[in-house]
Amino acid sequence: MKYSFNDLIGVLERLRGENGCPWDKEQTQESLLPYLLEESTEFIEAVHQGSTKDACEELGDVLLQVVFHAQIAKEKGDYTIDDVVHGIAEKMVRRHPHVFDEVKVDSTAEVDDLWQEIKAKERAGQPKPKSILDKAKESLPALMRAQELQKLAAKTGFDWPQAQDVLEKVQEEAQELAAEIAKQDVGAENTAAVEEELGDLLFVLVNLAKHAKVDAQMAMLRANAKFVRRFKAMEALVKADGQVLEELKLSAMDEYWDKVKYSEKKSK
Repeated sequence: MKYSFNDLIGVLERLRGENGCPWDKEQTQESLLPYLLEESTEFIEAVHQGSTKDACEELGDVLLQVVFHAQIAKEKGDYTIDDVVHGIAEKMVRRHPHVFDEVKVDSTAEVDDLWQEIKAKERAGQPKPKSILDKAKESLPALMRAQELQKLAAKTGFDWPQAQDVLEKVQEEAQELAAEIAKQDVGAENTAAVEEELGDLLFVLVNLAKHAKVDAQMAMLRANAKFVRRFKAMEALVKADGQVLEELKLSAMDEYWDKVKYSEKKSK
């Protein structure tokens, strides 16, 4: 039997029904939010790894979260999954008049300009935010919100002109962080100061990513995946040599790590 989208809706209705699953029945939209973020991240990782099987499964987990949220909203009388589907389909048709209407565009840049123009018209009747930065949702993960805040600030002209200027700021913030860490090394209780300087450094690095036309969130995800891949390879090498990773000195671990890095570079 091959299940359909409507079958999935029925599954959630039953899970949330009178004789359903106690855990599913207890969930709220608020309690499910961490799962939505987790499943979205796992889908991104599957795509990065090039695994179509895993990507398909993880996208299903994301879809489950969408239907789960819609089912809870339906029970509260707020909206249904049909409202969700209608809303996004209607929006995509409305924002693509060059496909569904007679508007003509000749480039991707013109498509983006048209999209922004339509969004502006849609928001014309809405209260204007007190600050341009209010458009960056506080619910975003910290790294993504930092990107959005800096994009918005840059629209006003509040930004460094070139990447080299940002690099100089990175060095300045790194020095300030180093100074605070040095104080800790001699017994100072300045965790708050270290946290502040580290935050400043991370924020500037996000700006550097923007100037380099790199998505900081994607860069971090890829760096995480690379670390996991190399660490697992190091574990395998250590085990193959009949040793226990936890019993090795750091210098020995570094040698194994370098072997993994060399092997990766050699295979490229």
